[in-house]
Amino acid sequence: MYIFADSGSTKTNWIVTNSKGGIINNFQTIGLNPYFVTKERIIQVISEQYPTEPDPLIIQKVFFYGSGCSSQDNHEHLRAALKEYFFNAGINIFSDMLGTARAIFKNSTGIAAIIGTGTNSCIYNGKSISHNAISLGYILGDEGSGAYIGKLFAKMYLEKKLEPELTKKILEETGATHSSILSSIYKNPHPNRYLAGFCIFIKNNIQHPQLQEIIKISFSKFFEKYVKIYPDYQSYELGFCGSIALNFKEYLDETAAMYGMKNLIYINNPLEELIEYHKANNFE
Repeated sequence: MYIFADSGSTKTNWIVTNSKGGIINNFQTIGLNPYFVTKERIIQVISEQYPTEPDPLIIQKVFFYGSGCSSQDNHEHLRAALKEYFFNAGINIFSDMLGTARAIFKNSTGIAAIIGTGTNSCIYNGKSISHNAISLGYILGDEGSGAYIGKLFAKMYLEKKLEPELTKKILEETGATHSSILSSIYKNPHPNRYLAGFCIFIKNNIQHPQLQEIIKISFSKFFEKYVKIYPDYQSYELGFCGSIALNFKEYLDETAAMYGMKNLIYINNPLEELIEYHKANNFE
């Protein structure tokens, strides 16, 4: 039996399969980014959420794709935690970017991109990443992400640059004030998640021109920083996963067309696609 995991900033989705890739069980835990979660905490959250069957000792291989897993040194404690819980399994840890690329393109080539709470992109050669954008996180980068969109939105709101009716609606629907926003960003943990949370309001009120403009500016920045950097980028297929890409697909398509790219690929459930990838590659 095998277990597959897709771990983002907020949550980790897990699927247990039989030896042929058939789904047996699934569960969910918090995000297990090794930058932020200790070995002990990783073991704790898995043990609390792991289903009663099958016995973790009969898992043969673990395929873990996650944010913060591109550096070998950084994820050694994650590997140790997984090995301690899935004692008899071979542990395979990959970056979320490689997971996105494999999920979208399987064994074909293309530019794969994540637009969720954060952003990243790469050129995928059908097996591995041949070129990767420089990802600097939500403070210095992540253009186009939920955190970036939320940052532009919060800045305009706090600087009183939004129309009065929209400002009133934000206060009524979110309860966000000058002090609560600054406190959440500078004093509380995970400000990137907090900022990305404003995208729910934006999605629900996207008919407003100022909110549309925020999305368009953000996606233009994304293409400049994460797509246009690749030589001959227009010659590649372009595929996306991530909540922001899926929820604002119309505006992403529109922006892509401005950069000469059409017929974008979107996937909603990368984990199931990753199972198909590993099935086709004999679970290696």
